[in-house]
Amino acid sequence: MINYVDREHTLKLITIEKSSLKSTLSIQQNLNKQILTFMKNFVGSINIELDSNSKVYKYIDKSTNALKKSNRNISNLESLIKKLNSINKDIENYTSEDKIKEKIEKYNTAFSKNIDNIYINTSLIEMFIHDISLIDLSDLLSNEKTTVTNNNSSDNSVIETQELNNSFIENTLIISDIRGKVILPYKLEKIKEILLNEKEKYSSIEDVIEKKYTIPLKNYKIASISRFREAYKLVIKKEHGSRLKALSLAIEMFSTYNLHPAIITACNSLDELDIYLACLDDNTLDDFKYFNIKYEIAPTTSDNTYNSLEKV
Repeated sequence: MINYVDREHTLKLITIEKSSLKSTLSIQQNLNKQILTFMKNFVGSINIELDSNSKVYKYIDKSTNALKKSNRNISNLESLIKKLNSINKDIENYTSEDKIKEKIEKYNTAFSKNIDNIYINTSLIEMFIHDISLIDLSDLLSNEKTTVTNNNSSDNSVIETQELNNSFIENTLIISDIRGKVILPYKLEKIKEILLNEKEKYSSIEDVIEKKYTIPLKNYKIASISRFREAYKLVIKKEHGSRLKALSLAIEMFSTYNLHPAIITACNSLDELDIYLACLDDNTLDDFKYFNIKYEIAPTTSDNTYNSLEKV
């Protein structure tokens, strides 16, 4: 909090206030780093399916909430420091005292509004960090049971097995429970180009598709964790973005339960993923034109109903 006396005295108060806020900000950034390190290491260590009631799942959920609180603290502190810098600049430029006092009043209001939440969030974050410091990951995972994740689709995106035999389906993401495979979208022209230029590596079109565009479905067994990983890789490897941006998207995708993680893998950019998510939210997936998405099922004589929501 700052009380205006005169320009010189107020400048000194601002310097002290900024120093205090920057120290608090430094602490918050350190806590933030600890949470991010935990999330990256913890998520990377999990190779089993999770039940939504499991302790492991709850730790990931808690870490996501802790990171959100930490990011909010950092954002609020940076905003307060920015306001102080603006007041400082006005004083040095001999802006009218009325305008300076008005800005100080707004700063004090923002400070009062945010500081209690910052301290409350910090206390919760510190409790979480203390909690995770006591985790025995191997013991925690040994008590988990494997469950089956079922990601299905609406009827118009289902193809039966015989439709795929001896055929090439271009520009289509195929998620096959029958073959236990995910086939990423491809163009035959590109496949032929690869085959022509790398004859020593590939023997046929099928060989290129199998080795470059096919992923075992078991890689996506833990749907929530897979979304986290694939979103992180999308930003880092395809967008060449920062780790912070990658983690931000990964955290968001972790809880997007109606999104199959293979769809994130199939996207070549954040724009493609954003457009798909918008179409998903609006229930207008027919408007998504970058690639088709098909789920392979066994031939059946009866009608089947598919639930597009992930069962975790």
